Amino acid sequence: MKWATILLIFCYVTITYTQISETIKHYEDIIEKGIKDSANYKLPVDASIYKARPKPIKAFGSYDFIVIGGGVTGSVIASRLSERKDFKVLVLEAGNFTDNGIIQFPGLSEYSISSSYNWAYKSIPQTTACLGLENKICDIPRGRGIGGTSLINGLVSSRGNPDDYNTWAKILNDNSWNYSKVLPYFKKSENFHWTNKKAPVDFKYHGTNGLLNVQYKVPNVIYNDIFFDANKELGSHIIDYNSNRQEGTSIFQLFNKNGKRQDIGTAFIIPFLNRTNLKVLTQSYVIKIEISKRTKIAKSVLFTKGGYTYRVKAKKEVILSAGAIASPQILMLSGVGPKKHLKDIKIPLIKNLEVGTRLRDHLYIKLLFSGNITLPKQNIKEQLQDYLKGSGTLTAVTYTQAVAFHETKNRTRKGIPNVEIFMDVSHKPSPVKNVSLLEDSINEVLWSNNTLGLSLIAIHTDPKSTGTLRLKSSSPFDYPLINPNLLSDSKNNDIDELYQSIQLMFKLSETKAFQSIKLKYMSKSLPVCSHLKYKSKEYWYCFLRQMTTTAFHPMSTCPMGRSPKQGAVVDSNLKVFGIRRLRVADASVFPISTTGHPCVPCIMIGEKISDYIKSHYF
Repeated sequence: MKWATILLIFCYVTITYTQISETIKHYEDIIEKGIKDSANYKLPVDASIYKARPKPIKAFGSYDFIVIGGGVTGSVIASRLSERKDFKVLVLEAGNFTDNGIIQFPGLSEYSISSSYNWAYKSIPQTTACLGLENKICDIPRGRGIGGTSLINGLVSSRGNPDDYNTWAKILNDNSWNYSKVLPYFKKSENFHWTNKKAPVDFKYHGTNGLLNVQYKVPNVIYNDIFFDANKELGSHIIDYNSNRQEGTSIFQLFNKNGKRQDIGTAFIIPFLNRTNLKVLTQSYVIKIEISKRTKIAKSVLFTKGGYTYRVKAKKEVILSAGAIASPQILMLSGVGPKKHLKDIKIPLIKNLEVGTRLRDHLYIKLLFSGNITLPKQNIKEQLQDYLKGSGTLTAVTYTQAVAFHETKNRTRKGIPNVEIFMDVSHKPSPVKNVSLLEDSINEVLWSNNTLGLSLIAIHTDPKSTGTLRLKSSSPFDYPLINPNLLSDSKNNDIDELYQSIQLMFKLSETKAFQSIKLKYMSKSLPVCSHLKYKSKEYWYCFLRQMTTTAFHPMSTCPMGRSPKQGAVVDSNLKVFGIRRLRVADASVFPISTTGHPCVPCIMIGEKISDYIKSHYF
């Protein structure tokens, strides 16, 4: 009996070891292929791959609800509406389902950016920010595929401040958007796991039965502790930033399941593809919503697929959920937008609304420091062994996960943090194909002679500046003209508050905690700013014009509001003003920016509007 038991244990260990070895080899092959594909991939400059024969237009039947876009909000809406068996739901998505390739490894997300999962939009040349980037153009990556930008983003689960939603409610004169009313929707989607016991958690504000897994990166790293201690020295408290209090220091909560990226499509769509009343059509590019000029009813949607053009009819509603870039583009192509602009590009006007007029984005700035910085020396096999346990460097976009929320001085919204500061260990970048690079002279100055550093990063989450989105032409296959217009507010509040953020990052670097690793700012004076006294206020203003970019959080291009006279495009139930049976639901409807990352508010919007629609139709 004893020898039989030993033999069984030996066989089990051998089989398990073999299986793990095979899995690691499989993942190694995926990573090798993903890196190679990324290097060879040419990011698109338009949507010409979706061009098709304009005629004949093929009939694609009819559905109760047509959801345009299978991204973050669209996935939630399609999933929730199809819970009603009497609702027939169609999702039209231009991208594909995830192939579970390199995209599943959060730590390798830089390669996912250079892939077919990225629409790869770019701004027009800028005059107030992004000036240090090639051709003064900002990158605006947006996810393409089921799950949308959650396929390529930083996985951060961040709701923003409760006051954001109370302010929305005041703007809309609709108390259903109050924080107390939307909190249940935040909790509904969440399946929260307290995987890092050093992270502060207030369980009253978290859901544990939702479809979307949220957890912390493990294990905790020493730099998180240093960051916590540094912020404590400056008087910061430890908080759960997704509770009712945001100002303080915390650990990033992530869309992650046992180390693997948990995109919204995987959580909300893939488990329910067997529903007979839910059809998800990929590689389907929407070119127009057909709206009756007489009745102002959204009747049908035109889309291309496989070289043909199709028409699908909506029995109840069309729900536009293509994101803050594509949703306004599709509206304007359909005749809903600024009257003069549509006239200029010869699109017949259906409804005059300020579509694309209030583009907002968070502001991003990074400082580089040298010091006694060490990383674990692991080869890819060792990293994958950790990954199989749900831990290690491959399980998160950043190596460190500590974050702090601060408020700058002289704010009109008193008591509301407007700056998010976090850190990461950075390597000097080599030229990366497909990505807007810093000018060579700037990159060399920033890094001096260093190849490894610690970055302190500030995101301004409540900027005043607004930009625009306009059509390049009447062709649905041309990318729109995107003008973020960062740091352009007339009173210079944004640049002053970013300057204060830089001062705060230097204060952090000078704390005992950070001086324990001898942190020191490594960058020399930027050549374009060299006529100004180094590190003076004037120098930093020049630096900020060169180095500030978007945080890849576009929003507010089809904002909610009380009336079109105030610039609103949709009402508080997300209905397009003056158009029947048409809603917009994604980050484009934010009336003002949230002080958190936009992904979770987009999920909340999907949950909220789905409940409203289900209660509206009996």
